[in-house]
Amino acid sequence: MQTNSIDRNNFSTYALLGLRILLVLIFLYHGVPKAIFWSAATEKFVGFGLPGFLGPITGIVEVIASVLLLFGRFWKITNLILIFIIAGAIATVQIPSFVADSSKVAGLERDLLILVGHLTLLAFDPKGRLVVGNKE
Repeated sequence: MQTNSIDRNNFSTYALLGLRILLVLIFLYHGVPKAIFWSAATEKFVGFGLPGFLGPITGIVEVIASVLLLFGRFWKITNLILIFIIAGAIATVQIPSFVADSSKVAGLERDLLILVGHLTLLAFDPKGRLVVGNKE
């Protein structure tokens, strides 16, 4: 019996593609300004108590990794790099900001969702096949 519903595997593939595109857009939105406006990125990182040179480098890495992830190239390493970057943002910016002022929870929540999104993408290849736990 045929139905007009979307096959569950196709739905999962499209859902993962949507997640990947959304995460790429988020990192491009935050990475491009850091990659282009080096002095502003440097000042911002110094304001967070980090070495200033990390700002532009982080922006460049975010842009390159996002573009590679968008096209499904080197998806494991690009997800790991972006997980490392967002974990660093959580540890150095979001948690201290939340501890200082608990009303600033939105940034922490957003970054935690981004982290979980990348962990989810890491569990699947770009074609939507589960790679965690497979004994191939």
